[in-house]
Amino acid sequence: MAAHPQKRVAQGAAGGRRGFSLPELLVVIGVILLLLAILSPPVLLARRQAMAARCAGNLQQIGVALESLFNDYEYYPLWDDGGYPVRYTWIDVLVQDRRLSTCKSGYCPEGPPPSNSLTGPPPPGTPGSENPYRPSVEYSYGIGVPLSAGGWNWRPGFGPPGDDRPRRFEGHQRNPSQRVLAADSNWTAIYNVSGYALLGHDWSYPTQYDNTVQWRHRGPSANFLYQDGHVARVVYRADQAEPVNTVQTCVWYPGEPVNVGPEHEYRGNWYPDVPPVNLTGDLNGVMPPEVIPAYYTRNLLWTDVRGQ
Repeated sequence: MAAHPQKRVAQGAAGGRRGFSLPELLVVIGVILLLLAILSPPVLLARRQAMAARCAGNLQQIGVALESLFNDYEYYPLWDDGGYPVRYTWIDVLVQDRRLSTCKSGYCPEGPPPSNSLTGPPPPGTPGSENPYRPSVEYSYGIGVPLSAGGWNWRPGFGPPGDDRPRRFEGHQRNPSQRVLAADSNWTAIYNVSGYALLGHDWSYPTQYDNTVQWRHRGPSANFLYQDGHVARVVYRADQAEPVNTVQTCVWYPGEPVNVGPEHEYRGNWYPDVPPVNLTGDLNGVMPPEVIPAYYTRNLLWTDVRGQ
């Protein structure tokens, strides 16, 4: 007797559903893994390059804001207010004074994630991490100390008690295309272009003023904003005797040591790290209050600059 037509169809359909054998499945998985291995590095590299470009774009915006502030007040903002438990910085000044439309420009995509809270301890390996009660600074960029300190208007008596060394910044408007105004950083201030931490040292080697540039991009490299407003990527060449050409990238004077700091002097003037106003906000009638973070902190004048 002939098979029932519906039964034959069912048998044929069941016979056609053949699954992958184990060897075939392993081949497919191997091909997928091979494609991932081939495609992942270029994709990751392209992503990092895009983030580095966004970081440079942020610095470009910050450069315009700093130039606007300087044109009005003849000073750049001080690096931070020295406050506790919350530390407001020079980037907050730019937002407070409406030079930056948002604090988001202060965050590099490859930098620390924004939290809008500075009450926690800093991440390991950054300035202040040896003290769990010292607040961290979350922004991704630091400002060059010699320019931020306004050393061209230094006067006797601005130094710490008992320190009368002159710290006048002669010729601060020369070499603007080489002098670092701001850069990728793990702190609010940049003292030099040292990268000793990349060689296995901690952040404070050889002094607390070193390693404030954060070489966070591929290379390793960092984005630098120069005083003339242009932004460039600088590679730290750890295998060379001169890892950074300080004739082309300097924070004080061209050709300075890679770890220049407050204990160095040039032609009779010491490194200008002492502003004509102390960090508590005492004005001394020199630096305008609008550029001093401590002025806003001490007088409770901050608006919600970090919530934007």
